[in-house]
Amino acid sequence: MNWPTRTTVLFIFSVFAFFSCEDNTELGLEEVGADIELGTSYKDDFTIEAATVLAPDSILAFGRGNLLTGRITNNNFGTVTATSFLEVETITSTVTGATGAQVDSMVLALDYDESYGDTTQNLTINVHQLQQPFSETSTYYTNSTLPYEPATLGSATFKPAPKIVKTEVVSTTNSGTTTSSTVKRSLPARIRLNNALAAQILAQSSSTLGSQTEFVKFFPGIAITANTDAKAVLGFRPTADSTYLKIYYTSGGTKYQYQLSITTGNNYFSNINADFTGTPLAALRQAGDSLPALNVNNQAFLQESVGLKTKISFPDLKNFKQTLGDVAINRAELIIPAASVPFNIVSPYIYLYETNKSNRILRNTDSKSTPRGLSDGNSNPFYYTSPYPGAYSATNQEYKINITSYVQALLYNTMPANIAPSNGLIISPASIAFTTGTDPLDLLGLQTLRQTIINTAGDKRIALRVYYTAKK
Repeated sequence: MNWPTRTTVLFIFSVFAFFSCEDNTELGLEEVGADIELGTSYKDDFTIEAATVLAPDSILAFGRGNLLTGRITNNNFGTVTATSFLEVETITSTVTGATGAQVDSMVLALDYDESYGDTTQNLTINVHQLQQPFSETSTYYTNSTLPYEPATLGSATFKPAPKIVKTEVVSTTNSGTTTSSTVKRSLPARIRLNNALAAQILAQSSSTLGSQTEFVKFFPGIAITANTDAKAVLGFRPTADSTYLKIYYTSGGTKYQYQLSITTGNNYFSNINADFTGTPLAALRQAGDSLPALNVNNQAFLQESVGLKTKISFPDLKNFKQTLGDVAINRAELIIPAASVPFNIVSPYIYLYETNKSNRILRNTDSKSTPRGLSDGNSNPFYYTSPYPGAYSATNQEYKINITSYVQALLYNTMPANIAPSNGLIISPASIAFTTGTDPLDLLGLQTLRQTIINTAGDKRIALRVYYTAKK
């Protein structure tokens, strides 16, 4: 749209009191006479250069998100393979009835509430023993891995589609009657493991079972993989009560069970491998690579945990001020539509980060090297401690985020002199809503495998809309 909705009004002090000569992002009152007319307008046809980038920053995976396992493939994003690595912990040092115990079974139960791909097809999950423990001095990213035994401790094949498995009470009336509703919830995957391993664990001395340091020397942990014909990825919840590792055994005619702990306090991470071969993203071969939207049917791509982000810049924004002269920016919104793709699950949030020419997200100079994410559009954009989320609207099929103060800083060169200059913005997808107490680093760590496609041309395209007031 070209210069739409132009309204001309006579200057009235009470209406335009927001102009301040102390802030060079707006018109000064001394420059406006009582009979000078002001035009209030908006413009949304700025050129936006967009490109999909494979972010060069490593993605933290240790202790983050669910345990992702499986494989998904589609024409837009290629093949993503996920493998989980997990350390289990001892709870008690003693095994009741250990003498003469006969193992009945050893079961790993994995509750899941996250799925991608075709969950109507059989999925085979395999469990392997790690060859070495987690290192307390290592940092684990989505491209990290741990060696594991080729032989499996156990496998299970199942259809992971959710089933109606229980009825929950949702309300109770004063008369005592209840209202219930059936809810879909997936039954945990139950994988029977090697009984020989179970017997070895039961036979351990109390000193081994009583010390996690000693226990991981004996049993370092497990890797959870999927067969190469997998059509889905599942996210197993380490927080669920129904996620556990139990040994069922009989001693002296009495049945017992011994449980090993699986919680978010355990050492764990997910390895994520993306293969773009045969897709529009095939040109992204290494971290830092960029693929202009013009080369990919005017589309840009986002995927959490893989490093697919979109870089945008506004090449003609400064010409806007030069053309109009004195202009006050009242509001600037970035509107990012998500393309409608069958079976595609878009990310619920996006965040905007400043970037350099190498497509690396710029960092603050604090002790944690906090990413330079834009804050609320009406606040100073350069504090970075509170990155502002752009929430996805399912009704409008778009994200909308206020970047007023950032646009003002670009137009009037008010970016702090002590920080590296920005070379555009990175759009980063996320499933986390930033609130007080959220670590900004978590917004760039492993989350889910949601995929989002952004249109950069046509009626429903990414756009910068700037509302402004200028002297006529």
